[in-house]
Amino acid sequence: MGRTVQRRQRPWPPSRITAAGLAGTARPACPVAAVAAPKEDRTPMTDTDDPLRGLLAEWPGRFRFPGLMLAFSDGQLASLEQLALAGLEGIAADHDEYRACAGLISDGEFLVAEEAISECRALETSQIEDLRKRLSRRRAECLQSLLGRVQRLVDRASAADVAVVPEQDALTALCTRSWSRVEERLLVEEQVLERALDEKRDSLRQRYEKSVVQDGETDLGSTVAALLKTGHLRAVELMLTDGAISRPGPEGVPPLRGWARSAETPHEILRWHLNPLLRPTGYVRWKPVDEQGQELLEAFDALGNNNESTAAQFACALTRFLSGQDRPAPAVHRVEGGYLTTITGVFAAAETARFRPTGSVELFVAAPEAKEYPDLDLRQPYIAVGHSLQASDSSERTTCAVLDLGHLVELVTLSSRVPIQVLRVLGRQWPLDVFTGGSATSLEALLGNEPGERWHVLRWIVDLAGLGDLTTADALLFQAGPDLALLHLFLEFLALPKAAVRSELDAYGVVRDWARDPSFARTLESAALTPIADSPGARVAFWAALSAAVPGQPVTLDEILLCAASVAGGDMPDDDLEPEIRQGLAQLAALPLVVGATSGEVRFHRCGVLLILGGDADRRLQKALLQLAEESASSRAGLGEVLRPGDWRLYRHLLRPELRRYEELAATAAAPVEELLAASRGLAAMTGEPPSAVPVDGDSDLAATLLEMRESFTAHYPQVTLDVHGPDSAPVAISPAGLRVILYEVLTNAAEAAEDNGEQIVRATVTPAGTEFVVDIQDSGKGLPYPEGSEYRVFRDGESTRGPDRGHGLHIARRLARKVDGDLSVRARALAHPVLRGAHFQLLLPVAIGEPGR
Repeated sequence: MGRTVQRRQRPWPPSRITAAGLAGTARPACPVAAVAAPKEDRTPMTDTDDPLRGLLAEWPGRFRFPGLMLAFSDGQLASLEQLALAGLEGIAADHDEYRACAGLISDGEFLVAEEAISECRALETSQIEDLRKRLSRRRAECLQSLLGRVQRLVDRASAADVAVVPEQDALTALCTRSWSRVEERLLVEEQVLERALDEKRDSLRQRYEKSVVQDGETDLGSTVAALLKTGHLRAVELMLTDGAISRPGPEGVPPLRGWARSAETPHEILRWHLNPLLRPTGYVRWKPVDEQGQELLEAFDALGNNNESTAAQFACALTRFLSGQDRPAPAVHRVEGGYLTTITGVFAAAETARFRPTGSVELFVAAPEAKEYPDLDLRQPYIAVGHSLQASDSSERTTCAVLDLGHLVELVTLSSRVPIQVLRVLGRQWPLDVFTGGSATSLEALLGNEPGERWHVLRWIVDLAGLGDLTTADALLFQAGPDLALLHLFLEFLALPKAAVRSELDAYGVVRDWARDPSFARTLESAALTPIADSPGARVAFWAALSAAVPGQPVTLDEILLCAASVAGGDMPDDDLEPEIRQGLAQLAALPLVVGATSGEVRFHRCGVLLILGGDADRRLQKALLQLAEESASSRAGLGEVLRPGDWRLYRHLLRPELRRYEELAATAAAPVEELLAASRGLAAMTGEPPSAVPVDGDSDLAATLLEMRESFTAHYPQVTLDVHGPDSAPVAISPAGLRVILYEVLTNAAEAAEDNGEQIVRATVTPAGTEFVVDIQDSGKGLPYPEGSEYRVFRDGESTRGPDRGHGLHIARRLARKVDGDLSVRARALAHPVLRGAHFQLLLPVAIGEPGR
């Protein structure tokens, strides 16, 4: 890069021990007592007997004395007294070489055991094979134990937001040598972490006690105490810093008891309410706290009459129960399976009103015998009640939430915060969009701009949607940082049925371990880099900065350039790329995860997503450097951007009238390079839909077209293999230009996906199916970056994970196919090919009646 700079040396955290400590304490070893003089004539030993040490270090019998072998490992220098003691211990143990080596393996002294296996000639072949198996197995056990303990330390440090992180690479390397030294070092790490936790815990406890003195006791006292005890200190700090202690939060509303441990059934308790003569002594704990609760249960019982009047009566009773106010009877409409009306009061609490400003919710009253509700297309969340309806235990979310009798008989016993409890019941069944608005932009409007308000609202969203508790909200904020697009993705991920968890602790772990889901990890990375997706220089600066320092520390341009040179090695691009990297560094300011960026320095927010991405930064940086070099070379060549006849990219524009004018210009030998380059760039910039007036009616041969396009495809994607299978002829009812545009978009999508993976294969299989031809297009990529069940989003116009001005092709291809009564769809992942496990698109085109090619 034309400069010499010193790369930042990452300082070890204060938990690191000295080199002497790392080496460990010397262990007594060596059977020197066996060669010492008789006791009465023996003179004191000294540490100057180096010849004796040399003799013992080469003595063939040392392999029967584990202490001796340990004493001479890693250049340690033990005193002769220690060697004598080790010798006596070895004599007392009376080991042979095999048992001594097995003992070393059991104790985790792997390097010494390995040397013994390699050098000891007294071991038989079968013994050597057995010892090697034991060594491998014991090493794996210790490594697994190490990684688990390190992860627990990292998790505790993360939950408390303290900067004490074990050096996992150093510990892993040490684990291949000696488990005892690993344990010594882990003990130091744990002690340092405990001291850091105790200090921060005491500080936060004092801050909380001070806030209580100033503002008075709140309903969060037990919550704060529990969080301090379990080490979730970052959550407590957020509550104290942002004033959340004084705000009513979901933690102050205890959950419903539920029916898991109840001996009674809801219908039995309803009979007690309706008939005082049946009430046992235990009825008192189910007694409604006021008349409104009793009226609600009576109105529910009256639903057995199944008419408009009883439906209106129940709606009024439920509204009065929730809001404490009398409202006019709502309109009731007869619909399939029951009646439809409206209620208010579900969102009556001040903390939840923002989620439903209108306040009203539609209520479906089912027929008494109905055990399922009909699929009403109301396009908004609604509530269903009925004598036989029961809320499902499924984690699937639907627009209909059932409020069953079990909920009602428990709700009427509550004296406060009833709307919150009702919304908790409903929110766990409704789609997440009810609380987020369905997009990052809507979520931003709900959360507001003030950090304390965001933290407060997020706690309510997580609680009401049944995604977790305060610790889950804390983990979400830490992972996503200030990037609300990432936060929205995390919330959607938690709400997926496959991510359904059994407790708040599980939810916290799901958020913490998001990187274990490769598809979600790719989606997060793509969303985080969207603002710089079209800037190779910015991507190089991003990955180099993550590689150079831990997020939160400033990184200079010099450090980024040196990091890039270090990663690229001999493939480092020349100095001409420095301006592009400098410019890209300034462009990082567009990222929400960046505190600030100029052409000379950048600093990231410290968040979980960047910490995880940083672990793969070197590999991603190497790829980004290659892409930058290729694009830079193409730009310098100038004509590299000109689309020549036969260029694969020309297929995209076959339905545009601008293509004919461009081809005429490109065929002119005297055309100025600047004019040709400008025309080429103008054509390439046309990524939207072609003119709707251009017809696509006609006939084509699908099989011949695929074979014709394969040559241009291979020239443009030389690393990707395009396999074409099908009949010799496949006449379809679509114009040649329309067919080529569809195939271009689908094959290009498959090729780009395959390029991102190892084995790069795209397969197009043509199959006749009655009055249609089916084209299955599969690739060996990583698959669509969407949660299972939402792959349809790939066809939305502008939907893409590959940067701006992308995401139009598949939308165009599907629209063109449907114009000729065909279709383009995504096949289910469960039907994935055993080898081509990427995306699987299926194109349907009608069979042509006449001769193809018109």
